[in-house]
Amino acid sequence: MTILRSKPKLIRRIPPQIDTNELNKDLEQLRDQALASGAAEAAVITKEDVVFNREIRHKIEKDDSYPSVHWPLHYPKDDLVEAILAYQWAIFFRMDISGNFPNYAGGPIPDNTHRQLYVKLYEIVAEIESSGFYRGYHLSLGLASGNCRSIFCTEEKRCWPMLKGKACVRPNMGRPSMEAAGIDAVAMAKQRSWHISENAPCQVLAGIVMII
Repeated sequence: MTILRSKPKLIRRIPPQIDTNELNKDLEQLRDQALASGAAEAAVITKEDVVFNREIRHKIEKDDSYPSVHWPLHYPKDDLVEAILAYQWAIFFRMDISGNFPNYAGGPIPDNTHRQLYVKLYEIVAEIESSGFYRGYHLSLGLASGNCRSIFCTEEKRCWPMLKGKACVRPNMGRPSMEAAGIDAVAMAKQRSWHISENAPCQVLAGIVMII
């Protein structure tokens, strides 16, 4: 079971106006928190740094062999891309993976060591999202990697939210992934000159948290 911090280090009221100096400090601290929590590299970015790739989105839309409410991504009443572009700042980070790390796409993930690395990524996303919320940025939004069903619900026959009247069994962790939203994490990592495995099946394993 994934355990997140029960008590945030900083709690702040939602401010009527954003203090720029305070925001800059918060963003740096959230980046440092990602690194301290296990990210290999992390950066503060703007929405202009988020790279969308329609081909990635289309590829995910065809991958329905292990479906979940977040994979392929289909929100009939909401536009996630539009929502992401409404933000100004984000924390982008990557995990350290080996050069032969498989591309599991929507899963499942039979290798427990690899699955635990995904779990750690989701934990970091959830921690940064929660920290942003308690600092007064109440609309903080985190995206991870892969299909959350293949990571947290491997023993379930279905993704429960896809059934009428059913709720997610891991609501604090289940979330969309960057690739399901059509975000090109590899291109973004290359923009930062981060280390990636050029010829590996999975070049980068990353997460992003939109802050404000």
